[in-house]
Amino acid sequence: MMRWFEIYGPRLFHAVRHDVRQRYAGSALGSAWAVLYPAAMLAFYATIYVLIFQVRAPNITPATYTVLVMSGLAPILMFSESLSSGLGIIIAHRTLLMNTVFPAVLLPPRSVLASQIPSLAALAITSVAAILLSSASPIALLVVPVTWILLIMFVMGLVWIFSLVALVARDIQQGIGIVNMALMVLSPMAYTPEMVPAQLKFIIWFNPLSYFVLCLQAPLALGTWPTAFAMTGAAVLGLGTFFAGLAFFRRARFAFVDFA
Repeated sequence: MMRWFEIYGPRLFHAVRHDVRQRYAGSALGSAWAVLYPAAMLAFYATIYVLIFQVRAPNITPATYTVLVMSGLAPILMFSESLSSGLGIIIAHRTLLMNTVFPAVLLPPRSVLASQIPSLAALAITSVAAILLSSASPIALLVVPVTWILLIMFVMGLVWIFSLVALVARDIQQGIGIVNMALMVLSPMAYTPEMVPAQLKFIIWFNPLSYFVLCLQAPLALGTWPTAFAMTGAAVLGLGTFFAGLAFFRRARFAFVDFA
C-alpha cells in the first residue's frame, strides 16, 4: 500500500488540484463558491426546520438543534455531490480505462476528493457554529475526522463499483438524484432516533448514511460519544465498501472495456 501511494500519490494529488481549479474557473466569484454554496444550504435547511417548521427535539435547545441539523446535513451534501460526480467519471475519461500512465483505478478517488471542498467548508462552518454555541465536545477532535475519512472511503468504494456499471447501465446516472433525495429524507438529519416510533426505527439503520450522520451529530451537537452501534456501522461500511469496491474495480474493469 505504501509503495502504491509512493508511485501514484503525486499523480493523484496533481489531478485533484487540477479538477478543483477547473471547477471554479471562469466564474465571477471563483473559489468563493466553495464557501457560499454550503453556507447557503446550511442556512436554508436550518431556517426551514428551526424557524418555519419549529421542530424541537427532546432535551435540546433551539441553538443545539440548529447544530444538530447542520452536522447532519454536511455528510449528506458530501455524499450526494461526490457520488453524483463520481458515477460519470469513467464515462468521461473512458480512454484512460486501459491507461498505464494514469491508472483508471485512480479516477474514482480523483473525483471524490475533488468534490470535497464544498462539503469540507460545510463541516468547518458547522464546527465553528458548534463551538460558538457551546454544543461541541473535545471528543469531536477525534470522532469528526475519523468519521469523515470513513465516509470518504465509503463513497470511493461505491464509485469504484457503480462508475464501471454505469458504462453498461446509463440509467444509474439518471436515477442517482432520486436515491440521494431518498437517503437525505430518511437520514436522521433533523431528528434523533428517540423521536422515531419503535416500529419504524429499522428505516434509520437500513440507511447507510445514518451511521455517519449520527457519528457527527453526537460530538458536535450533543457533546457525547456516538453510540457503539453507530461507530461500528460507520467503520464496517467505510472500510468494507472501500476494499470491496477496489477489488471489484481491479477485477472487473477489463470486462467493461468493450462498453467504454
